[in-house]
Amino acid sequence: MTANTQLHLGFHGRIIEHIGIQMYQSPTAALAEIVSNAWDADATEVDIKFDFDADRKTGWTITILDNGNGMTKEECQQKFLSVGFNRREQDGPKATSFQKSRPLMGRKGIGKFAGFGIARFIKIDTVSRETGEQTVFELDQEVIRKGDSYVSTSALDIAATHVENAASRHHGTKITLRDLDLNRRIPVDQFRASLARRFLINSTADEFTIKVDDVAICDNTDHSAIEMSFPRDLPPADIAARGVTVDDAGWGVETIADGKTVRWRVQFFKELVKNEELFGITIFAHKKLAQRPFMFNLSGGLASQAGPEYMSGQVVADWVDELGDDVISTERQRLRWEHPELSDLQDWGQALIRRLLSIWKSNRSSEKLRLLESKVGTFSERLDALGSEKIVVRTALSKLAQIEKLSAIQFQELGSAILLAWEGGRLKGLIQKIARTDDMDEGELISILAEANAITALHTAETVNAKLQAINGLEARVQRKELENAVRDYIAKNPWLISPRWETFAVEKRLATICETAYAEAYKGNTDFDKRIDLILSSDRQLLVLEFMRPGITLDSDHLHRFGLYMDILQEHIEANTALGLDYPAGFIVADRLAKKPGFKTQIKNMNANSRHALDWDALLSQAKHQWKEFLVHVKERSPEDARLKAVGTEEGRAEHQAPSTIVKT
Repeated sequence: MTANTQLHLGFHGRIIEHIGIQMYQSPTAALAEIVSNAWDADATEVDIKFDFDADRKTGWTITILDNGNGMTKEECQQKFLSVGFNRREQDGPKATSFQKSRPLMGRKGIGKFAGFGIARFIKIDTVSRETGEQTVFELDQEVIRKGDSYVSTSALDIAATHVENAASRHHGTKITLRDLDLNRRIPVDQFRASLARRFLINSTADEFTIKVDDVAICDNTDHSAIEMSFPRDLPPADIAARGVTVDDAGWGVETIADGKTVRWRVQFFKELVKNEELFGITIFAHKKLAQRPFMFNLSGGLASQAGPEYMSGQVVADWVDELGDDVISTERQRLRWEHPELSDLQDWGQALIRRLLSIWKSNRSSEKLRLLESKVGTFSERLDALGSEKIVVRTALSKLAQIEKLSAIQFQELGSAILLAWEGGRLKGLIQKIARTDDMDEGELISILAEANAITALHTAETVNAKLQAINGLEARVQRKELENAVRDYIAKNPWLISPRWETFAVEKRLATICETAYAEAYKGNTDFDKRIDLILSSDRQLLVLEFMRPGITLDSDHLHRFGLYMDILQEHIEANTALGLDYPAGFIVADRLAKKPGFKTQIKNMNANSRHALDWDALLSQAKHQWKEFLVHVKERSPEDARLKAVGTEEGRAEHQAPSTIVKT
């Protein structure tokens, strides 16, 4: 039987602004309070549904449905509509839930109004597990807030419906929030993650699952991103000294003072923790957030260290919610650290953070050195080659490895640059200074990085400049028609002379017989190619064929035809010999000059489509020089004000106008 009835709100006025609006203006904070009530009501499932399909925000709704104990009509009046009802006052600070004996999350009796932080209307539809009765009523924030007084002595009537036996509904409570005060739709994935961080619940062991739009929230920590985890990585001496025991779930358990027990775990990530909800140590009491992430109020030198930026952890201290005084702030975001009962916890937390930072810093330094030695192939050999000086360089590298803000990759690059600088006789004074320094600050690091970057760029620039001069030497030989085998062999050993992209190519010797066969078929009877210089290079699966015509021969259409035939025959042989693992070959035919007959340029253009190119020596070498000069410009831009870099290549322009009698070797 359904009947209209009347309930009463024991107060009204603008006090709602303080207990519902000002403290719970984020969806996560507001809905977390409603979820807490479901836990206290012995629910095993809570389903949160977002309905944002309506075009206007006033039509958006959020529904929270649980399968808990529900409420009778009397409980709705005495517990829900009695603002400030505190069950702990009746059952003591360690009060538990009725069915499952869970430690209660709620304490202040005002979280039920948290929905007013994001909505005008809160509708309650509840069915009692005990009696089966159903009670439905709705609260309107604007009606409740009427009047100027903060507290009214008269009760506010609340219209309700009551069904003595709601056989069609399972027990539990459904709360609907409507006329939402939201700027935009709630990002569901982000909300799930944020809500999960407000609770420390194992859905299996605690028989409590929270779903958002039918997807259960969970701890989505990327464990592959964790570099160190404590207490797992605590040295045995620390475990003994602190009296830490490790439980089956990997949490450290300690007794700090007066029998007060804490459970804790702390991780250090490989990269900076960018999410503020993870940065620092979170404290939980009775499965719920009591203190948002922080560093136990540490100050002083801690702010200048990089370690905290990689740290994220949790501490469980249920006893903070069982003290005679309520030490958790109303919005359950922070503890009242000025309370004397919390001084031992703060001292313990500060000591833990300092010790873990020290261990992390030491371990990270060792790991960086290990990575450097394992990933930089010539590291050990290069150090050994320094003889007695290697102690200085290794010590300097150890000091650099202790700088937390230097990632493993950055350290590898910097370590290689330091070695290169020492080997080249540069930066010895700076490296010796690093080795003698006890603590390196960020200013010194920046100067080291800048100088190491300049040294690396200088080394690269000098190498490029030497290659440019070698190209000048080759160009002089070509101009003097000295295309003998020595030139070909030199190009074979230094393919970068033709183009930077050929730096990794080497002479391919497996194709000698195939090339001879292809040549015999393609060039038979053509005397221009009797003394040709050919070169076959390869890199991985790529194949490069170079044909150099005799000095004095002009490249014409017949030559292009025969070269194309030669490449076709070579391709057929390569395709037939699949074990070679080679792709389609690219080809270059190079001569003193190209014919100027009509149609010849079109013929060359058509060849290019098949990765076959014809050009004269001047074009080939000019192109190579242009590419290397561009490379040199980019290298110099890495340290544009460095005088040493500016000086590199100034002699290169003079070298272009000279004619070296020999090829410059690098």
